[in-house]
Amino acid sequence: MSSLNTSTQQSDKGFWKYGHLIFTGFYLLPLIINYSSFTANQITMSLAFYIAFILLYVKAINCRGTGVTKLFVAMLLICFCATFYSSGTPTLFGFTAYVAGYAYSYHQRIYAALAIISTVLLSAYIGDIGKVQYFLAVALILCAALFSYGIAAKRESLYKKREQESANQLEQLAAIAERERIARDLHDILGHSLSSIALKAELANKLNQGERYAQANNEIAQVAELARQLLSDVRNAVSDLKQLNLVSQIAQLKQRLIEQGFNIKVSVNLDTLPAKVEGFAGLIIKEAVTNLLRHSSTKNCEISIDQTAKQLLIKVIDNAPCNTLKVGNGLNGITERAEQLKGSAKFTCGDTFTLNVILPITAKDLQ
Repeated sequence: MSSLNTSTQQSDKGFWKYGHLIFTGFYLLPLIINYSSFTANQITMSLAFYIAFILLYVKAINCRGTGVTKLFVAMLLICFCATFYSSGTPTLFGFTAYVAGYAYSYHQRIYAALAIISTVLLSAYIGDIGKVQYFLAVALILCAALFSYGIAAKRESLYKKREQESANQLEQLAAIAERERIARDLHDILGHSLSSIALKAELANKLNQGERYAQANNEIAQVAELARQLLSDVRNAVSDLKQLNLVSQIAQLKQRLIEQGFNIKVSVNLDTLPAKVEGFAGLIIKEAVTNLLRHSSTKNCEISIDQTAKQLLIKVIDNAPCNTLKVGNGLNGITERAEQLKGSAKFTCGDTFTLNVILPITAKDLQ
């Protein structure tokens, strides 16, 4: 599907870039209408000039740098020469004016406009033109219109270029933020466990040197258990990075709590979320569940997720007495993630521990 969309977009781009060339066919109208009054030489030369002009025009609108001036002069020369064989050259002059408006800067456009006007006047009075006034009126009106259109097209092109550059910068910033988030996740998951493993391994070594083998074996067993738990946490973290579906994540986390003997009540009221919000919300809920697994004394908790028109509300309650609140890496990580989305995270401590997170979900707030 992706490759099909890409090819379709390229096809559309090619049509809008060259499709307007169909209007150069107006150059051929005098030949078509008064075909019998033209000689074979006139028809041949008119068609030759037309084909040469089309080739130069296509090359000119794709040209970058100073080379466009040579093409512009060649196009004007073709328009001038073709006037001796056909009165349809106002159309070609108009397309030449478009190139001038599109390719040149402000001061260069002035000189290009003067060159076009001079060539039109010279063609009208030297060429074999029946109705000079009609020829001049059509040529100058077309030149003015397409010259202005060329300027507008150039401005739009520059705007799209700046827009693309801004999008690229945003992608780079998003990639940097994602790397920082992954680094923070790894720190949260690995830091404490690896420190405990190192300390217990050192203790086991000292106990072994002191021939206290039973205690050493006990510490080694705890190291093995910590390593298995750490491996499980890393696998869960990788799974969360791959899976952005928030409902699926909540179901997995609920099952994990149940397996650990928790009495858990879950209430979920969700609609479609922006991918960024869904990803951050999943990480916040995961961290909250990890906090429950580590610190809940009663194993009795509640999780509710509600979505309004503008906000995502996350509430986690641990129904256990909370005398003092020590904010570690886990709770700090929740706060930082909420603030990254211009949301908020609040913790209350008392008869229960309560976490309230508010995340904006409107495009305006996420900018």
